[in-house]
Amino acid sequence: GLTGVRIGIILQAISATVTALIIAFLSGWKLTLIILCFVPLMVLNGTIQGHKQGRVGNAKEKSSLTEQGGQYATQAIEHIRTVVALHQEQHFIDLYENLFNQEFKKQMCRLHRMAVGTGIANSMMYFIHSANFAYGSKLVENREMQIVDVFRVFGVITFAMLNIGHSMAMIPDYSKGKEAALRIMQLNKRQSRINPYDDSGIILKELQGNLAFHDIHFRYLNRPNLRTLRGFSMTCPTGGTTALVGPSGSGKSTIIALLQRFYDPLKGKILLDGHDIKLLNIQWLRSLMGLVQQEPVLFNLSIRDNIAYGDNSRQVTQDEIEAAARMANIHGLIISLPKGYETLCGPQGNQLSGGQKQRIAIARALVRSPKILLLDEATSALDNKSEKVVQDTLDQARSGRTCLTIAHRLSTIRNSEKIAVVDRGKLEEEGTHKELMQNHGIYAKLACAHRISASTSS
Repeated sequence: GLTGVRIGIILQAISATVTALIIAFLSGWKLTLIILCFVPLMVLNGTIQGHKQGRVGNAKEKSSLTEQGGQYATQAIEHIRTVVALHQEQHFIDLYENLFNQEFKKQMCRLHRMAVGTGIANSMMYFIHSANFAYGSKLVENREMQIVDVFRVFGVITFAMLNIGHSMAMIPDYSKGKEAALRIMQLNKRQSRINPYDDSGIILKELQGNLAFHDIHFRYLNRPNLRTLRGFSMTCPTGGTTALVGPSGSGKSTIIALLQRFYDPLKGKILLDGHDIKLLNIQWLRSLMGLVQQEPVLFNLSIRDNIAYGDNSRQVTQDEIEAAARMANIHGLIISLPKGYETLCGPQGNQLSGGQKQRIAIARALVRSPKILLLDEATSALDNKSEKVVQDTLDQARSGRTCLTIAHRLSTIRNSEKIAVVDRGKLEEEGTHKELMQNHGIYAKLACAHRISASTSS
């Protein structure tokens, strides 16, 4: 971009040009006029040299092929087990080599063009020097100038023109800097509809945890023609578990995202104890909720830090971390490790199994003592043994909390106080497991398909 150093180069070129012209005209105006006739060629030479130095010195400049090759290498390394299992090592090596061979050919062509251009520019300068010195020698022979004045005029103008050439090489950087500054100004002016740092809003002194969705309509901005939710309405009992089931893409995860106010509905209201959540303090609202996702996200930090991250509003004590780990049925495993709670989870938690990561994520959600527990298919990615352990943990964690859970395996939500069947963005059925099975509707069909799938796999 156009940094302060480059602006200084431009200002230096301007001042050098003015000073050089004054000195040159005072020393010999005839020779100065002749030299100025060659100024365009001299500026062109300086510009070529400036561009050449800029390209050579700019190590950050990368082509699209280089970036694509780097992406291939990164993907292969990140998923090395899958690559080896599929025996695709040579395939990725070939992809990488082909891209960089193309880049090598492009760079060689570019270097050849630069070499030819530099040669022409440098030779042009020698021709210009010859012409100027020839005319200068004629002026000296005619006693119109002194030899020292000839060299003075030639030197100061050449120096000034080279500076102008280098400064002209900064013009593309000026355009880039202008565009970058414009984007930054636009980002500064852009206001999010949902400000996570907004301190305004209502904070309820007493909370029961009663949730209600009234005529919710919603669609994502990147899919404007597809309505994810269409008039969705539902209530969640205080201190009970409400399970959301339905086909993929029916809007179940969207309901949880709306409850956390990652988005606002296009129409309708979400109420917490009778209050529209849009009117509540957003930081306080989110602090009430504990989220456990299908794929737990763990940081490359210690187990203690990962659990403590569940509540950043205060300093979480070691006793609280251990209490949350006990509730998540993971404390015994942690203390059996050589470093205990200081054990690193590794990048993306790859030092732990799926069930262990999930239980640590549950402990992280519980350390803040949430009033509302959100479970987004928390056991769907686990094997049967890990699922049973995690499911027992979740059953304990639900106690005394309003729980909204999305279930892929219907066996995990049979005992829920309410089961809501969502299809095409609408609430189609609701009731207990027994009631829905007697209705012989969508839920009964899903349960039947689940039993058939389970029996087939067994």
